[in-house]
Amino acid sequence: MEIDDHFATVTQIIFGRSLSQLKDYGEWLLSRAPEGRITGRKSAVSERTVYIPSVRFFLALGKRMVKADEALLLGQKKISEKDADALTISSAPGLLSGISTTTPEIIWGENIGTAESCAYGPTQYCFRVACCWFSKFIGYSYWSRTSENLFGCSLATDCSFCIKCYSSTKLTRCFEVNDSNNCADCYFCHNCEDLKDSMFCFNTKGKRYAIGNLEVGREAYLGVKKLVQAQVVGELEKTKSFRYDIYNIGSKAAIV
Repeated sequence: MEIDDHFATVTQIIFGRSLSQLKDYGEWLLSRAPEGRITGRKSAVSERTVYIPSVRFFLALGKRMVKADEALLLGQKKISEKDADALTISSAPGLLSGISTTTPEIIWGENIGTAESCAYGPTQYCFRVACCWFSKFIGYSYWSRTSENLFGCSLATDCSFCIKCYSSTKLTRCFEVNDSNNCADCYFCHNCEDLKDSMFCFNTKGKRYAIGNLEVGREAYLGVKKLVQAQVVGELEKTKSFRYDIYNIGSKAAIV
C-alpha cells in the first residue's frame, strides 16, 4: 500500500533503519491509543462492513451500526402512536429497537486512498484511523488534524513524521512524546515545549541536545541517540513491539 512506503520512510527517519509492513506493527502502535482501534462489523441491516472506532458511545451500541447511506433511510422510520403512548424507560429497548441505530461513518471532503477508517476528511492514504481531518499518510491513529506521516498517535495537531505521540501540537520527527508543544527530533519526552534534539526530558522547555533535562552538547547527545535507536529498532524487528514507552519509561516497575 502507499502508506507502507511512508511508514518505511518515517521509521528510517526516527530509528535510523526502515521497517516494512505497517500491519505487522498495528498492535504496538495502538497500545497507548486504544480509541484508534478500528473494528469491522456487519451492518445491522445488510452484509456490508462498518468500521467502528473503540469509543465508548459506539461500543455501547454494539450491533446497531449501519452504513451512512443506510442511516439516512432508517432515519425516516418512526414508532407508531400506540407505541409512543406505551413508551417508558423499561419498555424503550423493545419499542425503539427498530430506529435506535447509528453510523460512525462521517466522511467529508475529498479522500484519496483512505481505507478501513471512520470519521475522516479530507485525507490522503490513511489506514485504520478515526477522527482524522485535513491529514495524509496517517496510520493506526485517533484524532489527528492538519498532520502528515503519523503512526500510532492520538490527539495530534500540526504534527509530522511522528510515531506514538499523544496530546501534542507542532511536533516534528518525534517518538514517544506526549503533552508537548513545538518540539522536534525528541524521544521519550513529557510536558515539554520548544525542545530540539532531546530525550528523556520532563516538564522543561527551551533546550537542545538535552538528556534528562541536562544539556550535554551535540556530540554526547548523538552518541546516546544512536544507542537508543539501535535498541528500539532491534527489538521492533524481532518482536514487532517495544517494551518501553513514555508512560512507563520513568517507572522502576518497567525495568526488566
